[in-house]
Amino acid sequence: MSAVVENKIWTEAELQALPEDGFIHEVIAGELVMRPKNNFQHGNITFRLSLALGNFIQNNRLGVLLDSSTGFWMKNGNCRAPDISFVSRERLAGWKASSREFFSGAPDLAVEIFAPSNTRSELDGRLRDFFSSGTSLAWVIQPDEQTVEVRHSLTLRKIIGPGGFLEGGKVLPGFSYPVAHLFKELEWG
Repeated sequence: MSAVVENKIWTEAELQALPEDGFIHEVIAGELVMRPKNNFQHGNITFRLSLALGNFIQNNRLGVLLDSSTGFWMKNGNCRAPDISFVSRERLAGWKASSREFFSGAPDLAVEIFAPSNTRSELDGRLRDFFSSGTSLAWVIQPDEQTVEVRHSLTLRKIIGPGGFLEGGKVLPGFSYPVAHLFKELEWG
């Protein structure tokens, strides 16, 4: 579930000036939408996948991995913040790591982890924005089903269960990660 605040057009400066209030902020159809922070399971899955992706991306000098606090301006004016995102080195040409602006366009890879506060309709809207703005690959992680929906477009999708692997394809050639590792219980010994 998300809350909508004021029906106005938000600028990047206004978004960046918002206080840390425990919400994730996005702009959708000119309205500020606030989503609650996520639960432990969501954070654990995000960290595990981010660690694997980050190491692979850094070791192969492929681009940059970003977290859910990073805003992306979609072609339709929406500002989206995927749970995990990757932007290729080629698309970063001329971009500075010290930039304080939101990225113009969608990430090459957008990862969304379905949370109790999400609806399928909301997620489909996010995917429409991503693919119409340049995303080549999206992974939608379903913790309750322990599956990942792999999307190469709005219509091309495949569901992978715990016995399968997330593959980077053309976006992250050579990347492979066992889906089951996303859902493993904590091990201390």
